[in-house]
Formats: sequence, C-alpha cells, structure tokens
Amino acid sequence: MLKTFGNIFKIPDLKKKVFFTLFIIIVHRFGCHVPIPFVDADAMSNFWTQRFGAQGLVNIIDMFSGRAFRNMTVFALGVMPYITASIIIQLLMVVWPYLEKIAKEGEIGHKKINQYTRYGTVAIAAFQSMGIALFMLRMNLTTLVEHKLIFIFITMIAMTAGTTLVMWLGEKITENGIGNGISIIIAIGIMASYPMDINMTLGMVHQGQLRPLWVLVVLALFIILTVFIIMIHDGARKIPIQHAKKIVGRRTMSGSTTYLPLKVNQAGVIPVIFSSAILSFPGLILSMIGFGGGGFFSGLSNWFQIDSDHNLYSLLGLQLTGVFLLLRSVNIYLVLYTILTIFFCYFYTAITFNPVDTAENLKKYGAFIPGRRPGKPTSDYIDFVLTRITLLGAIFLTGVAVLPMILNVSYRVPYVLTDLIGGVGLIIVVDVFLDTMKQVESHLLMRHYDGFSIKKSTRGRW
Repeated sequence: MLKTFGNIFKIPDLKKKVFFTLFIIIVHRFGCHVPIPFVDADAMSNFWTQRFGAQGLVNIIDMFSGRAFRNMTVFALGVMPYITASIIIQLLMVVWPYLEKIAKEGEIGHKKINQYTRYGTVAIAAFQSMGIALFMLRMNLTTLVEHKLIFIFITMIAMTAGTTLVMWLGEKITENGIGNGISIIIAIGIMASYPMDINMTLGMVHQGQLRPLWVLVVLALFIILTVFIIMIHDGARKIPIQHAKKIVGRRTMSGSTTYLPLKVNQAGVIPVIFSSAILSFPGLILSMIGFGGGGFFSGLSNWFQIDSDHNLYSLLGLQLTGVFLLLRSVNIYLVLYTILTIFFCYFYTAITFNPVDTAENLKKYGAFIPGRRPGKPTSDYIDFVLTRITLLGAIFLTGVAVLPMILNVSYRVPYVLTDLIGGVGLIIVVDVFLDTMKQVESHLLMRHYDGFSIKKSTRGRW
C-alpha cells in the first residue's frame, strides 16, 4: 500500500493533480474561518448551544459547510445551495420536456444544464442569505442593529459570493485535480470536525463524564459500518445483456455478453438529507412561534424533536435499563424519519433511473435480456429487480442514519462521539474516498503501476 502511494509521486501529471487538489482544499478551509462582518461571535455561539440540537436541517447545513455555518463565515452556506439547485434541475428534467430535450443533447446539453445549475445556485444562495440575515437581526446576533438594510445587504453579498467561490473551487478540482470537486469539499468539511470531536471525547473520559466502554463500542461500530458502506457502495445486481450478431462488411461479428449493473443504493445520501430537512421544519417553526416561553406551540414542537419526551419508554412508564432503553428512541420523529427515508430512496431512484428508457436503448442497439422480450417486458423486469434491491439499500441507509440517534437518545452517548459514525457524514466520506482512490488507481494502471487492489501472484499466492 505504501509503495502504491509512493508511485503517485512518480507520475508528474498525477502528482500535479494531487497537489492542486490539496491547494484548493487549503484555500477552502481558510475561507471557512473568515467571518461575515458585523456578526456577534459570542452571541452566535451561545445561541447555537441553546437553540439547535445535534440533528436536523440546520446541523446538516453546518456539516456540509465544514462547520462554517455555526460561526457565520463567508462559506456558511457551503455547497448546500448548489446541491439544492442540482436536485431542482433533476426534478425539472423529469417534468419539463424542454430541459429533458437539452439533457439529451450530449456534451452541449450537459454544459447548458451546468450553466442553469450555477444560475440557480446564485439565486438560492441570495435568498437563503437574506433569510439568515433577517433571522440574525431578529435574534440580536449582530453588532449593526441600527442599520438593518446595510447588514442585510452585506450578509447577502458575503454569503452569495462565498457560495459561488466554493462552487468554483469544486469545479476546478474536477477539471484540474483528482476526484469530484464538490464531493471532496463536502468530505473534507465533515472530516474537519473529527479532531475536535475526538479531543472533546477524550476530555469527557478523563473527567469521568463518559465511560471508556462507549468509546470502544463506537470505535467497533465505526469499523463495522465502514466495511458495510464499502460493500453497499460497490454492491450491484448485474443483469446479463446479450448483444445480437452484427454484419460488418463481409464479416459476421458474434454477439457478446455484457452486464447491466443496478446499484443497491442508487439514491446515495439524498433520501437522508430530504428526510432531515422535512422533519426539521415543523419543530423549527413551532419553536420559533413559541420562542421566549412555554405554551401550546413550545409543547407541540417537543413532539418533533429527536429526544422527545413523548416516546414509547415514557408512555409505558418504564424504569428499566439495558435493552429497554431503546424504547426512548421510538418516538414520532424516528418513525417519520424511517418512513420518509425509505420513501425518498424509491422516489429519487425513480427520477434518476428510468427502466423504460433503458429498455428502449437496449432495443435500439440490438441488445436484450435473455428470456425477456424487448420493450415493455424488459422494462418491467428491470423495474422489478430495481424495486427489490432498492428495499435492501433503503433499509441499510436508514439503519446507518438512525444508529447515531439511537445511541444519543437512548443511551445518552454525547453527540461529539456519535458524530464519528454519523450516518450521512460517514457514508459521504467513505464514498468520496472510494471514488477518488478508483481515479488514482486508473491513472496508475494506465502507466503500468500497481493499483490499490490486492491481486494474486503468478505462483497462486496472495
């Protein structure tokens, strides 16, 4: 393995790409510490601690921004507006024939779609930054209270420019570096909190606030989940495809057999993001309405919290420990979160993979699935297989996403420790590293160097 990493620096072109990627990452991390003018840092820190929990939409934005949102820096919105714009464009391509036609125009259409995504990113970033500025004014988180319009304008310019710069940095990594730029920026931002989380965890263990056993449990879960994420990432159902014989000139080319790979987790982490975003709005809105006191709305917002008091453990009046503590996590939030995640796994898979188009393309190129007639029978079979494997991927994704919540709510394991096995974060980090390593390996193999894969020797030994 070390020899393989050493081979990276023996290839001038690959070494240049790696160093360029590292340089862009450093620039991004520097921007995550440049604060927006006239934001009261101390008030913002206290407000974050008191109002926002460990999960939800706000914390997902903070995670995707590399922990820049909680400090209100110029990169506070991170790549979330870009991700939102990309999802909106993908949805519109399904329902708007004009965009669907552009998407099928090859490289030119791809460039147009990217341009529309950039415009949408700027518009969404401007709208979100205006809302954040108004929210900070309402909560007295700024030192420029007397000049509200000036503060709103400065905040919009700073955040929108920061989001645009992050988008540009990500595209530059994709063009001139190694790996997918946006994904790498997200992964590095997630990993940026790991040292702080580990340091706080060790401090809690030293002070006796956390049992060392939980550290070992989380470490074991981290390893197990990483292995399963790798298996699911590479897991695919390969449907055999038979190509018909072709006559080229005077020669008859025999038909070949290939495979149509259907990924187990076709939707990625998008279902988890959608579920968290939707479930965050009821509690956030109700808590804002009831801000400053108790009342009906504050009590109602508790039903939509992760650590809600209205759980099965409390309703049964249990005082037991051990496995019975798992019932603390059985509340409305967790049930709705599970249902929505499974639903969005199927929904996002349906809009990103069309069995009808796949069957038509196979028919057009003279290919078919053995035992299935071209056309509708082929599309029905692909849809049947995709429905079954998507269920497996949805169950896995939901389990990884809710595990940190269960440890935090049921057994009171601190979030700084469960954050290391956080469902969304860990999946993104592992997936990005796998994709980047595959790109590096392709460069190495093209130049006759060994890759990362373990291969058998000529003598039959490993």
